Amino acid sequence: MNRFARLLVPLALVAVPLLSAGAQDPVQLTFVGWGGPEEIEVFTQLTNTFNANNDDVEIIYEHIPGDYVAALNTRIAAGTPPDIAYIPDGNFYSFVTRDQLVSLDALIEGSTTITEEALWPSALGRYRYDAATGTSGEGEQYALPKDIGPTLVFINTDLFEAAGVALPDPNTPLTWDQVVEIGTQLTLDSQGLHPNEDGFNPNDIVQWGIGDVFFENIVYGNGGRIVSEDGRTFVAADDPNTIEAIQWVADLDHIYNIRPTAETATSIGWGALFEQGRVAMTTAGRWATTNFRNVLPFTWDVIPNFVGPSGELTTYPGEEGCAFSGWSGSVGLAIISGSAGEANAPLAFRFIEFLAGAEGQTEQAALGFQIPNQRDLAATDVFLQPDQMPANAQVFLEAARCQRPGPWTETPLYGQWFDDNWWNGVWPAVVNDGTVLAEDELADRADAFQAGLDEAWESIAMDS
Repeated sequence: MNRFARLLVPLALVAVPLLSAGAQDPVQLTFVGWGGPEEIEVFTQLTNTFNANNDDVEIIYEHIPGDYVAALNTRIAAGTPPDIAYIPDGNFYSFVTRDQLVSLDALIEGSTTITEEALWPSALGRYRYDAATGTSGEGEQYALPKDIGPTLVFINTDLFEAAGVALPDPNTPLTWDQVVEIGTQLTLDSQGLHPNEDGFNPNDIVQWGIGDVFFENIVYGNGGRIVSEDGRTFVAADDPNTIEAIQWVADLDHIYNIRPTAETATSIGWGALFEQGRVAMTTAGRWATTNFRNVLPFTWDVIPNFVGPSGELTTYPGEEGCAFSGWSGSVGLAIISGSAGEANAPLAFRFIEFLAGAEGQTEQAALGFQIPNQRDLAATDVFLQPDQMPANAQVFLEAARCQRPGPWTETPLYGQWFDDNWWNGVWPAVVNDGTVLAEDELADRADAFQAGLDEAWESIAMDS
């Protein structure tokens, strides 16, 4: 019973004719998020269902198109914050360190709908923050995961079968050597020649064995790291497993000729290359499933992310016996500080736990673009959907268990200190152009990376 209800009880006893049950207007709380038409439809339906079953609170759902995070920051800065909001895991750190999110610990403790033990640790942990140490991944809980979105390798099974290449085992990750071998068999120039055949023209390729690769997945699949565990040190330049991983991605383009060049990918698009049936294997997240079901004219499936030769994996802390790694994405559901949601936190949390609970998760999983945040529910047909592609959807469960959040969740202002040195430096020189070795370019830029990271941490300290 909330404090308003406790006040109303004695009044009702002495003034029944003046005050009857339901006389109070419900508290109105705004809930904001983003997403495509299907997601908007589902969350509109979920909001309506919640409102129909709760007389004391009314949720007003708002879809924010365009740059969601910028719009949310603008509303908070203007003193007109929404009450409940999507919080991308990559932006969680910047929100929580500015005291813009409400701790949910006490609310979770009193919940009969949500138990932490039922949720994926890899999803829940990325929304914890310890203010005393300034570290994420531990401390108080400031959001509940709306979802967990692992990344995997999507394959065009029609291309495999047409080439007479056996489909990869969905339970055993491909090694780098196997990727090169299979990729070579599935790469063709306009004459139908493979890269290992005489006369093959690397400037006239019409089909590639491998498409987009998320470099973080290759790094984590070889036991490498981008930053230290505490997020304070840029370690990629000194980590032989990371260096080896970045060089291997470059070699796919420039040594083995089984991956589109940067020029081709830019002009056509990584997603379009796979959708057009010109790439046999590519990396994507669970979020791609809904679109792929609607647009792909061929049979497709998923397999684990590749594993490197180091024999090591960088996985979510505490998870053992993982077969592969990579990064997973997630979106949290949070109450915004200074809002009516904070003033009415039990009501706001009731809506969050509805979305994060079995009913809300079942409706969201039906679209196919996310895995339920509850482990037991994810292992049922609610998510696996055996009558639809991908046939090997169970691979996502191992990914959800073992994959880490992206490195952008481990440090403040990742896009500022990392992106320029990486996407305008290391990546084009090493991977796109193939003019510099990964070891050399990373060493040359190590000080710049670290200086930017130090500045990011200092800016957070000044803001807090």
